[in-house]
Amino acid sequence: MTILTRRSLNRATLERQSLLRRADVPALDMIERLVGLQAQDPDPPYIGLWNRITTFRLDDLTRLLYRREVVRATLLRGTQHLVTAEDYLWLRPLLQPMLDRWQKGAFGRLTAGLDLTELAATARTDDHPLS
Repeated sequence: MTILTRRSLNRATLERQSLLRRADVPALDMIERLVGLQAQDPDPPYIGLWNRITTFRLDDLTRLLYRREVVRATLLRGTQHLVTAEDYLWLRPLLQPMLDRWQKGAFGRLTAGLDLTELAATARTDDHPLS
């Protein structure tokens, strides 16, 4: 069995995340490969994709957001990330216990009096991104 040096492990991690050399792949494929891009603020996902994709253009990600092929949601460490809509379908049930705990805590006070089921239904039927 080969034991990786710290440097080899570092290089393998950077390569897997397309940070050693930019890849020639569509933005959606890169987001799927990464299973999430940090998106606490609007700019980081654009910067992250620009650093990873040889032909990335601003409209590539904007178009994915408007088509709802990617979603911005609470994910890793309770912060906002972009993931493919397809990935979010399997991630959401895994995150639900954490979201339920938040709703019972301080966040619940902020949403007191709101019908969350109605709010979610409205968001699902709206014709443009809400984030």
